[in-house]
Formats: sequence, C-alpha cells, structure tokens
Amino acid sequence: MGLQTSIRDAANWNVPVVGMQSSMREVIEKMVAAKVSAVLVKSDDTVTGLVSEMDVLDCIVGKNDLDTARVAEFLTKCEVITGQPVKSPCAQLDESESVQNALKVLAAAGTHHLLVAGEGDKAGIAALHDLLRLAVA
Repeated sequence: MGLQTSIRDAANWNVPVVGMQSSMREVIEKMVAAKVSAVLVKSDDTVTGLVSEMDVLDCIVGKNDLDTARVAEFLTKCEVITGQPVKSPCAQLDESESVQNALKVLAAAGTHHLLVAGEGDKAGIAALHDLLRLAVA
C-alpha cells in the first residue's frame, strides 16, 4: 500500500443511493444504516452529486424540516472545479488514480469525499479517512 496505491481499494462501491426528491431524513436513515458519511445522488441513472454529513449539517443548522427538505436543495453537485468560488465541489477521479493524486484533489476542492468512477457505470465514494488509511499502510 502507500501513496501510489490505486484509490480503487479505498472506494465504497456499495454506498447508498438517493434521488433528487428524497427527503433529508431518508438520507440520514440510509447513512446511519450503512454506517457511511456520504450517499450518492442520482437523477435517472446519472450520478449528479453526493450528500455528505456536512450537507446534512447545513440542513439541520438552517432549521429545515428533515421530512420536507429535499436532497436537491442540499447536495454537493458534481461540477468541474474552476477558479469560481463553489460551496464545496464534488471531486471525482477514476478508480485507477493514485492515493497521492486523490489527496491533492481533495485538498484543492476543500472536501472530505471523492466520487470514484469505476468500470462501466460503477460509482463509489472514497472518504478522506479511507484514503489516509491506504497512504500509511
């Protein structure tokens, strides 16, 4: 293992999936049941972003009703990272990228979760702590 290891080994390929119109309560329930810190968001069959524990906190701190607040209002959208200020962009890499590159992308994006693209339409999430675990193994 180490910094040159593929991020394939850090990705959770069985992360829960929610839709844009799912309630934030459903997100929390899925996170707790799966013991994960983020879920994938899909619109039709396309991954459009993710909802992390920080997005959930934004919802709660804003005193939103968890049953009526929708994922579409709080998700971190997958957008290209540019020079424009973004709340917290959804960073994405291919599963063959190294842990070192993934950590650089997360640092640049200022986020703790990385969307990982696998073979075909497979998608997963690698959390910062999973990448760090590989880096020091």
